[in-house]
Amino acid sequence: MNNVPLLSVVMPTYNASVPILQEAVESILNQSFRNFEFLIIDDGSFDDTPDYLDRLTDPRIRIFRNKRNIGITKSLNIGFHEARGKYIARMDSDDISMPDRFEKQVDFMEKHPDVVVCGSEASFYKGDTHSYKRTAHDMERYRIRMLFTNPGPIHSTAFFRREVMLQHYIIYDENLKYAQDYGMWMTISKYGRIYILPEKLLLYRQHRKQISKEHREEQIHFDKMTQKALLCRLVESVSKHELDLHYHYSTGYYQDVKMMDEVEEWYMRLIKANDTKGIYDRKKLRIYVYNIFFRTIFLTWQTGITNKEKIEMLFRYIPWYVVLNKSFVIIIKKFRKMIF
Repeated sequence: MNNVPLLSVVMPTYNASVPILQEAVESILNQSFRNFEFLIIDDGSFDDTPDYLDRLTDPRIRIFRNKRNIGITKSLNIGFHEARGKYIARMDSDDISMPDRFEKQVDFMEKHPDVVVCGSEASFYKGDTHSYKRTAHDMERYRIRMLFTNPGPIHSTAFFRREVMLQHYIIYDENLKYAQDYGMWMTISKYGRIYILPEKLLLYRQHRKQISKEHREEQIHFDKMTQKALLCRLVESVSKHELDLHYHYSTGYYQDVKMMDEVEEWYMRLIKANDTKGIYDRKKLRIYVYNIFFRTIFLTWQTGITNKEKIEMLFRYIPWYVVLNKSFVIIIKKFRKMIF
């Protein structure tokens, strides 16, 4: 291996289950691509994790130990600061990278110098048929999606071009305890393309701690911090109520939404602000908002209103010029099985 590796792999860990941590570590060490260093940041673990890390002998491994638990965001910044490679790959200590993950990501990044971050799709661990599928082919639409939800990539699949990170002093926002990836995509999208390979190069492990109510509420809080920063570029000031409404209707997580005048007024405010400032492609932003309207209208229909009320709602909240546009026909076809 060269003195300066082509790739630096950064993996924070804290009180990990050693068998799970071992699977993650071995999935990195057994990659078909070999020219990398493996930076493991032990974030103040006090279980068996330090002893396991002491037993690792692969010369590519560099271990950093935090004297106390400082959290994943600050630990990632330590790893990124210490990285020496042309590229930096993210890894979580409870996931598993496919053997050819780095080989495929290095090959893609070498061929696409305009891409700053390359991610991939992922499958859930233990043969679950579900997968995490996200795309980022149209960068303008990606930037618009970011205004409404975290568009990815899945954080532990991310593969960064370090030169751009250094050039623009890009680090993780340490104010974001969770959802630090959302904030990172917001920053990086200013300087180049983000792309998601349509291949499943990671096994993602979902466990109780990840989906607990407490963690979910914190995740939402930090998601909203990034959304507020993006929204304030358009409308300058956003109240807590407006931010809550925006998150509730935009992300697609919630099924209890109902179409009403307040919702239309909020999104039309965003459209009008963008018409003035021109931050986003005007047509693509409108189409994205109208898709939110259609989704919300459909969920309102599910509450048991009459067909007459459904039609009235459709034409009340979807502008006439959209109805006359061919894009309306496309959207209607998309929802043809849901309308009545």
